[in-house]
Amino acid sequence: MGKIPYSKILLSSNRLVLRPYRVSDFKRCKTSHNSRIATENNYDTPIPTPASKDLIEFKERLKRQRINGKDGHLFIFGVFDKKSEKYLGQIDIFTINSQLQWGNLGYHIQNQYFGKGYATEASKLALTMAFKHLGFHRIEAAMELDNKASQKVALRAGLIFEGVRKKFFPDDGGVDMKVFAANAIDFR
Repeated sequence: MGKIPYSKILLSSNRLVLRPYRVSDFKRCKTSHNSRIATENNYDTPIPTPASKDLIEFKERLKRQRINGKDGHLFIFGVFDKKSEKYLGQIDIFTINSQLQWGNLGYHIQNQYFGKGYATEASKLALTMAFKHLGFHRIEAAMELDNKASQKVALRAGLIFEGVRKKFFPDDGGVDMKVFAANAIDFR
């Protein structure tokens, strides 16, 4: 899987740049992580990469990300402001089934940047990347039934609601998830 090597992917929109993390991102990621505001809800959790406690841990995370991206298992991208280069969040696409070219999209924006449309804009870039550069046929996003903000992002990014997967995650006796998806044939 992958028409462009993971390490070479760089996509941009009017406001954002989506690309693999670089070691030089450590300070801007730490600044962003340390600038988080009080947690707003159960889905407002710190992003693991910028939460790295030190540069050595950050480098180790990046090393694993590069290996996973090269192997086509998991693609993790930082979301950066195009003008200021501030770190805004993270997008990930993990391969569910490589034979079916099927992946899952995850999006996470630092909470101090909520409500500005960054998750939707970054997700649109990620979908373009998944279909045009990584060779995926199907991308889906699954979220808990009451995660309304994530559901809005999925719809605005161009994913279509497909249904509810009952007891999809085994946690707490089974967690139901809403599933939104798009495919390379229909996605524009």
